[in-house]
Amino acid sequence: MIYNYQNLYVIIFIILIAFTTPSLALNKAEFNINGAVLSHIHKEGSGYGSKKSGEMRKHLKKTGYNSVQINTFCYMRDISIPAVYYGFDPTLDNKYLRKEIKKLHKKGFTVMLKPHVWVGDNEFKPDNWRNKIDYTNPGERASWFHNYGKYILTQAEFAEKNGVEIFVIGTELVRMTKYDKEWKKLISDVREVYKGKLTYAAEGSNAFNIMFWEQLDFIGLDVYFQLTDKLKPELSDLEQGWKKHEEKLKILSDKFKKKIIFTEIGYKSVEGTAVRPWEWNNKENNVSQLQQAQAFEAMFRTFSDKEYIEGIYIWKYFTDNDSYEKGNIEKGFTPYGKIADGVISNWIK
Repeated sequence: MIYNYQNLYVIIFIILIAFTTPSLALNKAEFNINGAVLSHIHKEGSGYGSKKSGEMRKHLKKTGYNSVQINTFCYMRDISIPAVYYGFDPTLDNKYLRKEIKKLHKKGFTVMLKPHVWVGDNEFKPDNWRNKIDYTNPGERASWFHNYGKYILTQAEFAEKNGVEIFVIGTELVRMTKYDKEWKKLISDVREVYKGKLTYAAEGSNAFNIMFWEQLDFIGLDVYFQLTDKLKPELSDLEQGWKKHEEKLKILSDKFKKKIIFTEIGYKSVEGTAVRPWEWNNKENNVSQLQQAQAFEAMFRTFSDKEYIEGIYIWKYFTDNDSYEKGNIEKGFTPYGKIADGVISNWIK
C-alpha cells in the first residue's frame, strides 16, 4: 500500500534539502549499477516468478533501478555443525528462479545472484548466525568448505545457464574469511563453471581484513555503518558520519585496484535508523520516514560522484508486500511506498 501524500512529502523533502545545498540536491548518481534487492516471500504464489513479483518489477523499473539482486539460501542447523543443506524449499525451486530472472532480463534489468547461509530456525539468533561460523579444527573446516562449496557451485552453474551478470560467492561469513587458501580454491572452482563477474559480500568493516579480493572482479560490502549517535540527526550529521568510512573505502579500493559494490545498503523507517542500521528489531523506535529518507540522501551525496563505487543494491523490496512481512513494513527496511522511495528515484532515474 502506498502511504497517503507520499509524492507531496517527497517534493517537500527535496525542496528542504535544496535550500541546504542546492548544487547537490539536483545531482544524479553516476553509478553503473543502481540496484534493488528483491526479497523472496517463501510462499508459493508470492515469491520469485509470481504475479505479485511482477507488480514489484514494474515498480522497480518505474523508480529507475537498472539491476535487481535475488537471494537464494542454504541452511545450517547450528554453527557448531559443518553440515550444509539446500534444495528442499519448494518456493525457491529453480523453475521459479528461472522465471524471475527471465522476466527481469526482459524488463532490461541486469541480475545479481547472492546466496545466503541461514542458521537455525525461523528466528534470528545473534549468537547462532552466519557471521559467527568458524572451524579452527582443520577437519571440520575442510568439511564445511566442501559442503558449502558444493552448494555454491550449484548456484554458480545455475547463474551461468541463466545469464546472471554478477554472482556472489558468499555473504557475511565474517570468521570464515580468514581462511584465504580455501576461498581462493573456491573462487577458482567457480570460475570453471561461471564466466560472469564475481564478488563477495563482506559484513561492513570485515572487508578491510579480507585478502582474496584480488581474485574477484569487485569488492562487495553489506553496508550498515553507524553514522551518528543521535536519534534525530540533521542531514549534515549523517554526511559528516560518512566521511571516515568513505576515506577507508577509497583506500581499500586503491589497495586492490577494484571497484566497490554496496551489495546491500538499507535503513529502517524509524527514528535513530543511522545509529545501529544493522539491527532488525524496530519495536522500540518511533516511525520516521523522514529519518530513512535522510539516511539515503546522505549516502547519495557522499558517494554519487565517486568513481571507485561501481554501484549499490538497496535493501530491500518484497516480491509480495501483502504477505507475512506486512507487519514489518511500516518500521522496516523497505523504502516501498515511503518518502525514501522518491528520494532514491530522484537520484537514480
